[in-house]
Amino acid sequence: MTAFDIRTAFLILGVLYLLLPTMTWVVLKDQHSQQIALWCGGGLLAGGGLILTGLRGRVPEWAAIYTPILMFMLSNFARIQSLRLDLGIPWRLRTMAVAGTTLYLMVLTVDVVLHNAILRAQIVSLMWAGMVSHLALLAWRIGSDEQSRSARWIAWMYGVVSVTSLYRWYSLLGHPPSSDINVLNEGLPAKLIALTLLPTSVVGHFCYVGLALDRAMRREIRAAAHQAREEESRRLGLQVAQLDRQRSLGELSASLGHELNQPLTAILTNAQVGQRGLQNGRIRQDQMGEIFEKIIANTQRASQIIERIRGFIRPSESRRERVNLNRLVCEVAKLVADEAISRKVTFVMPDDPNEVWVMGDSVQLSQIVLNVFRNAIEALTTMPLRGIHVTCSSARGRAMVRIQDTGPGFTPQTLAQIGTPFLTTKSTGLGMGIPISRSIAEQHGGKLTFANVPAKHGSGAIVELDLPVLISSTP
Repeated sequence: MTAFDIRTAFLILGVLYLLLPTMTWVVLKDQHSQQIALWCGGGLLAGGGLILTGLRGRVPEWAAIYTPILMFMLSNFARIQSLRLDLGIPWRLRTMAVAGTTLYLMVLTVDVVLHNAILRAQIVSLMWAGMVSHLALLAWRIGSDEQSRSARWIAWMYGVVSVTSLYRWYSLLGHPPSSDINVLNEGLPAKLIALTLLPTSVVGHFCYVGLALDRAMRREIRAAAHQAREEESRRLGLQVAQLDRQRSLGELSASLGHELNQPLTAILTNAQVGQRGLQNGRIRQDQMGEIFEKIIANTQRASQIIERIRGFIRPSESRRERVNLNRLVCEVAKLVADEAISRKVTFVMPDDPNEVWVMGDSVQLSQIVLNVFRNAIEALTTMPLRGIHVTCSSARGRAMVRIQDTGPGFTPQTLAQIGTPFLTTKSTGLGMGIPISRSIAEQHGGKLTFANVPAKHGSGAIVELDLPVLISSTP
C-alpha cells in the first residue's frame, strides 16, 4: 500500500468517524443522555484526529501529530466514561484531567525534549492499547450484565484494535532512536491499523445504537412491570384498607346500633304521642306541628348516621378532593361518640374558626383518624382522667392534625416497633391499623408520627398526621 493509499484510508476513516456518531446521535434523539453524548462526542474527536493524521505532510507537524494524539486520548476518555457511567462507576473529572495531562506531557517531553520519535510512537501505541483494552473490558462487562450481544460485539471489535496497537508497539522494538518513523508509511502495522479501525467504526457505532435501543426497550418493560406491580399493590391495599374499615365498624356495631337506636326510638315515641293525641282529641295543632318537627329531625339524624356508616364502609377507588380536616375529625368523633360516652371518654374538638383544607381521599383520611381515636379510647379505659384533645392547624405549607390523650402513653418498646405489620398490644387486634394508616398518609404526601407527652406535662400519647396543605382553600 502506498503512502497516498494510507493517507486516503485515514481520511476515509475520519469521515466515517464523523458521520457515524452524528447518525447515532440522530437515531437516539429521543434518548439523549450524558452517556450517549460522551460516546458520540468521543467518535467525533476520533474522526477529527484521523483526518488530521491523513493530512500529514499537508498541514503543520503539530497539527498532524500532537493534535491528533490529544484528540485520540480525549476520544478514548469520553467513550470509557460513557460505559463507566452505564455501569455506575464513573471516573471523577479531576482524575481524568490529571491522567490525561500527565500522559500528554509525557508524549511531548519524549518527542520535543528527547527528540526520540521511536519512544514517542511506542508510548502512544501502549497508551492507545491500554485505553482501548479498558474500553473493551467495560463493554464486555455490560454485555455480561445485560446479556447484550451488541455490547459483546463492541468488546470484540475494540479488543482487536487493542491487539493491533500492541503489535505496532512490538514492531517498533529494536529500531534505533534516530530512525525516521512515519506511521503512514510503516507497512504492515499501518495496514492493520486501517483494516481494524474500518470495521470498528461501523460495527462499534451500529452496535452502540443496538445497545441503546435494547436498553430503552428494557426500561419500558421494567416501567410497565413496575406500574403493574404498583397498580396491583394499590388494589390490594384498597381491599385491605376496606376490610380494616369493616372490621372497625364491626367492633363498633353495638355502639353504632345504640347511636342509631336513639333517633329511631325518639321517632317512635313522638309518633305514638301524636297517635294517642289524635285518638282522644286532646292534641292541639301547634303541638302536632312540634311532634312532626321532632320526627323529621330524628329521621334526618338517623339518615345521617346510616349515610356516614355507608360512606365509610363502601369500597371505592381512591379519589382526590378538597377535604376540610376540622370537619373530618368532627365527623369521625361522632362515629365513635357512643363508644366514648360508654367508656366516659371526653373529646375536646378543634374550636379554631379557620378551616384547614387538604387534597385527598376523605374516606381514607377518616380511616386514619378513626384508628387513632379508637386506640386512644381503649388506652384510656383504666385511667382516672379520660380526655382526647384534637387540634387542626396549618403552617409553612403543611396541615397538621394533632391527637393527644391522657392515657399511659407508649412504652419504649412499642415506640421502637410501632407500625410493624401484625404487631399489636391488643388481645383481639390484628396489628394492621397503624401500618395501613401510615401507608395512607404516605400516599397523600404526608406522614403519621407517634410520641409521648413530655414527662413534665403529665402522661399520654401524641399522634400527629402531617399533610400538604391546600393553598387555595376557598370552598
